[in-house]
Amino acid sequence: MSDDFNFSSPPFDQLRPFEREQLRDALSVGYYAVGEVLLEAGAAVPSLFVLLKGVIEERGEDGRLFAQYAAEDLFDVRGLFSGSSKHRYQAVEESIVYELPAGVFHQLCAGNPDFARFFRADLASKRQLERRDGQNLAEFILTRIAREHLLPAIEVEPTLPLGDAARLQLSRGADALLVREDGELGIVTRTDLMTAHFRDGFGEELHIGPLAHRPLSHVELGDFLFDAMILMTRQRIERVAVCEEGEVVGLLHLTQVLSLFSTHSHVLALRIARAESEMELRAAAETLHTLIATLAGNGIRLRFIMQLVSALNEQLLERLFELQVPPALRGRCCLMVMGSEGRAEQLLKTDQDNALILADDLPAEQGLLLMQRFSAALLDFGYPPCPGGVMASRPEWCKPLAEWKRDLLDVSLQGRPEQLMRLSILADAWPVAGNLQLFEGLRESLGELAGDNIRWLSDLALPALQFDTPLTFLGQLKTHDAHLDIKRGGIFPIVHGARALALREGLAERGTLARLAALQRLGVLDEALADNLAESFELFLQLRLRQQLAGQRDGREQGLDVSRLSRHERDLLRYGLHVVKKFKQSLTRQFHLETR
Repeated sequence: MSDDFNFSSPPFDQLRPFEREQLRDALSVGYYAVGEVLLEAGAAVPSLFVLLKGVIEERGEDGRLFAQYAAEDLFDVRGLFSGSSKHRYQAVEESIVYELPAGVFHQLCAGNPDFARFFRADLASKRQLERRDGQNLAEFILTRIAREHLLPAIEVEPTLPLGDAARLQLSRGADALLVREDGELGIVTRTDLMTAHFRDGFGEELHIGPLAHRPLSHVELGDFLFDAMILMTRQRIERVAVCEEGEVVGLLHLTQVLSLFSTHSHVLALRIARAESEMELRAAAETLHTLIATLAGNGIRLRFIMQLVSALNEQLLERLFELQVPPALRGRCCLMVMGSEGRAEQLLKTDQDNALILADDLPAEQGLLLMQRFSAALLDFGYPPCPGGVMASRPEWCKPLAEWKRDLLDVSLQGRPEQLMRLSILADAWPVAGNLQLFEGLRESLGELAGDNIRWLSDLALPALQFDTPLTFLGQLKTHDAHLDIKRGGIFPIVHGARALALREGLAERGTLARLAALQRLGVLDEALADNLAESFELFLQLRLRQQLAGQRDGREQGLDVSRLSRHERDLLRYGLHVVKKFKQSLTRQFHLETR
């Protein structure tokens, strides 16, 4: 297993080839069951521990939790230098740990100043290292999956015995095996084999077919590494298959992707998934700002940041839902988010925009009680209430599926202004927790509203024109005290115009950028306009985010201080607003709003 040691992760990326061999020869692997103690407080520290799999907790003599370590974390460095461990280290999940003897660790530190500096660096030096790591983020985002990134994809028969499967993995250096049954591929990982044998007591003769996980998640060769990370984050998996022309050509492991990030960049998703209390979950939520600021500060394109933050936000809401809603009720309701969250476009914390679909046999009063506590927790996390009351804690946003469907039918028959406003909000809905089949029922009803002959569609599109584009008669930026409301003047017309067109065409796409691309493919928008709208939308969000991060980091702040923009940025902003103006003209023609 030491052959799989990740030398691309700091500080081991500082080791020279002969030092890597020295480490590899000295390395051993320890297996720790749940509750087993690795180090007692006061004991000599025999080695540097590098966690490969599982969770280890560090606690003081009074039982106080000091830290929780996950995959690729290392400990107890302090004890290695002081001579004894200050705290107790205990496995809370079945854990596999690399162990580097203390003597070899000190030899490597003595012979390699760069390696030693990682462990002895003061705060200023660590910040320099963080900035250096950050410079690699843009390169990571733009890196495409290549064959050299892949682990071997070994396909075996479902009748292969467990013992033979384990030996095959070891001999081929494979992390997992692919199993085809009834024409469908599944995956059996090294952990699956260990769990089946050591925990469940299965013998070596067991066929591995029943151990396979399906369906097999996959990406395409040439996709961005970032796309693979998003998929793993959303599905909470550690491996994806990589395909070329419909055939699996290799496997990609999460550790390979994360090795291009700093060593702890993935911990946020793990902290959310493993949070056992609202306090732990709130602490995880508070670190989202740091992640966003780091990515934005290193020039990462906004659409990539939105995808990552969206995946983490969904996991946060799902985990809060799991902590608060009893298991017996989770299958009888579905939590969905709307607004920027629903479109996967939220960055900093904005107003709560959520709703609950109830099974028809679940009393609405019961759902409301659950959601009132849920909204209160989100408020404690820093998500303020929606001024318009679009929250699952309100009766109009917490209803049985039959009532949701009835409301949509009323929209098609009546099309009153307040109904159209609710429809435009629901058009951005996305499920994040509970019984997702309830959401599918609502989505079907939404899809039935499509068609360009519905009389109220022009009324639905009209709000995209209600705010003036902040340009003067001569085409210059129109500001008030050097400020410009970029949401009303630029972002909202693009978001709502794309939403209205998507509803008319019956599109299922979730976000503004995806909707613009789909509308272009359908010929609803010409290529140049769709591309310029997408670029303008990203520009507006990026300029706003940068000023928010420099100020109070309030996601509700919509204004731009134009005086703080460079001349080049002002030119881009002006051009983007002209694109918005052209889009409004297109909407006017398509929805026949000339006389409205």
